[in-house]
Amino acid sequence: MHQTRLGIPIIPFDEALHGLVRNGATAFPQSIALAATFDTATMGAVSRAIAIESKVRGIRDILSPVLNIASDVRWGRTEETYGEDPLLVTQMAGTYIRNLEQNGIVATPKHFIANVGDGGRDSYPIHASELLLDELYFPPFKYAVQQAGARSIMTAYNSVNGIPATANDWLLNKN
Repeated sequence: MHQTRLGIPIIPFDEALHGLVRNGATAFPQSIALAATFDTATMGAVSRAIAIESKVRGIRDILSPVLNIASDVRWGRTEETYGEDPLLVTQMAGTYIRNLEQNGIVATPKHFIANVGDGGRDSYPIHASELLLDELYFPPFKYAVQQAGARSIMTAYNSVNGIPATANDWLLNKN
C-alpha cells in the first residue's frame, strides 16, 4: 500500500474454477464434472484445498465460481458452470464460496447476470423477463451473497434488456 501512487493496496487474485492456476497446484475436475456428482462434501474438500493453496501463495481473491446457468451446450463456457439447474448451481457454488470465505479468501462469483447468449454465443445481449431472471438466474447469486458470504461479485460482459450489466442500476442496486 505504501508503494502505490494512490496508497491503494493491491489484492492478489487468480482464477480457480477447478484448482488454482499455478505451477504445483492441484488440478481438479472441471466444475460441470464436479456438479455431476451433486456431492457437496466433495465440493467442500475441493474448495478447502483451493483456499489453502491460494492462501500459502499470498492470493487473497479467487475469481470463481461461475454461477451462470448453462442452458445451451454450444456456449463456450459450459464446462466452467455447475449446469442448468439453479438448485444444483446454488448448492455446489454455495459450498465452494463458503469454504473459500471461511478460510480468509474472497470468493468472486461471476458473471452477474446471465452471461450466456442466444445460439451459444458468449457475452451476447440478453433479453429476459423479470420473472425469468428471478426464477432462473438470480437464485445462485442471491444465495452466494446472503447465505454463503461472498464479499465480491464480478459483473457480466453482456447487456441485459439493452443495458450493459456493468452499468445497470436495476440489476446492481435493486435486486
